Amino acid sequence: MSNNKKSFEERAAAAPTELHKRFAEWIEIETGFKPDMKSVQLACALRMDFQRSDENQSSLADRKAAAAAKAVARKAEKKAKLEAQLAKLQAELAEGDAPVAEPAPRPAAKKTTPSKPATAPVAAPVAATGTPAPVKPRTARTRRTAPAKRTAPKAFDSVPETDK
Repeated sequence: MSNNKKSFEERAAAAPTELHKRFAEWIEIETGFKPDMKSVQLACALRMDFQRSDENQSSLADRKAAAAAKAVARKAEKKAKLEAQLAKLQAELAEGDAPVAEPAPRPAAKKTTPSKPATAPVAAPVAATGTPAPVKPRTARTRRTAPAKRTAPKAFDSVPETDK
């Protein structure tokens, strides 16, 4: 503990603050249990010191190690179970007892009229040097956008104005 902090005895000897009193009232309202004011004061004042204490830190480390060991054991158990299932399936397959799963029937494909077959690139003529010229593959034709529709002129636009 650093020199600028009060010792535990000094904190315990101090009078409860307004926060401690409100917290004790809140505990009573929420739980129906009337706590001792000094217990509430000490719990509030010493909680962070407890969190930092070596005893609490070693307890937390022990809990983490136990949880990690439990996770490793759970993974090993699951792996053993899956390996046993795999061995059983392989034995059934080797004996020929396992039914062969047939693929599910596919839905009938929609019949469409065949479009122009894609043509392969045409071999380029051999140049005078004896090596063929590079061939550019044909790309698929893309749909052209339709031109803008022409609209009929409006009746009042085509009639010239006359003075009456």
